[in-house]
Amino acid sequence: MIPLFSIDEVCPVCRKACLYNFGDHTVHCRELPGFKYRHDFVQDVLFDIFRRTRISVKKEAPVNFLTDPQEGRSTLRPADVMVYGWVDGKHACVDLTRVSPLVGLRTETFTVGQATLKVDSSKVAKHEKTCTHNQHAFISFAFDTFDFLAPEVVSLL
Repeated sequence: MIPLFSIDEVCPVCRKACLYNFGDHTVHCRELPGFKYRHDFVQDVLFDIFRRTRISVKKEAPVNFLTDPQEGRSTLRPADVMVYGWVDGKHACVDLTRVSPLVGLRTETFTVGQATLKVDSSKVAKHEKTCTHNQHAFISFAFDTFDFLAPEVVSLL
């Protein structure tokens, strides 16, 4: 909570969001090189853990039924990790989501894990019904930039 900027400025990288005087945007700007890297790194580690324990798994597995309800059409979005036969013999679509714990800090008091749990429940609401309808399980793998893990992630690990 130490101010890093004297005034609010437009982000020079994404040119969309403001750099608050506390600098929280620099932690979660999607255009910065490290943002996607961390997600992919966690995906690779999770995949490696499954493979080393001889569990059948695939990265970026095409799943035709994961859609974006706002777009109203199939986005043919792959599951970040597909674990075959994981939950009661059903394949599990694991969706990794990295979030900044500082999102919304201006409007609410800071609580550890609050942003992660909110994103986690949003992902479950968005995809779980569709996965269940298509005989798959859905596992949300939500974590934040400060390494807080949602309870479902801890159970999976």
